[in-house]
Amino acid sequence: MRSVVLALIVILTGASVTEAGAWLREKGKGFASNSVSTNENRDTSFSGYFEYGITDSRTLGLDISYGFELTGREEGSGIAFLRFPLGLTDQNNRFAWHAGLGTRYLNREFFPAAELGISWGRGVKVAERWGWANIDASINKSQSPIETRVKADGTFGLPLSNHVKVMAQVFTTFQGGNTYTKLAPSLLLIAGRKQTTLQLSAEIPAVGGGDTFIKIGIWNEF
Repeated sequence: MRSVVLALIVILTGASVTEAGAWLREKGKGFASNSVSTNENRDTSFSGYFEYGITDSRTLGLDISYGFELTGREEGSGIAFLRFPLGLTDQNNRFAWHAGLGTRYLNREFFPAAELGISWGRGVKVAERWGWANIDASINKSQSPIETRVKADGTFGLPLSNHVKVMAQVFTTFQGGNTYTKLAPSLLLIAGRKQTTLQLSAEIPAVGGGDTFIKIGIWNEF
């Protein structure tokens, strides 16, 4: 089963980058990313993300994750969603919401799942450089034994040059009566045509315990 899930990630995400959040994709434009993370115990996780602008006000997306531990535990999820604007799209503050259906995966079993989320974002000027900030919140509900998952993620990014950006993220998850928070600094290296980005990142536990993971990701815009 592990090989099947990994194959799906490769096929669906191809080779391809930031998640747009409150910014919808233009019609006919797309974005894809995939990443791999591991810790000193060799616990490993994979993620794939895809967006495509069906129209200027409708973005189709796919969010896949899968992880396994050396103890034998496997966990993952796959959600197909549609994102819609909230309010005017020509304002400094952008809002959007999404709804999706898919599955959660636990130890060789699949369980149906539904997700609802909301996003806020805006451009941020620091000195003479324009960066971005966004907050994404979602609730993902499945069936027993899978617990409802609530997430709230914050991102701030800033270009240092035409080919280098830095990004700081905070990932917070509420599940099973527990709260988990991770801090994730990233270095983004952008290829010459600015369509492909290499992400070098770490995910450091701040609340709820856990291990530090090192992550490598590839982003593509098309």
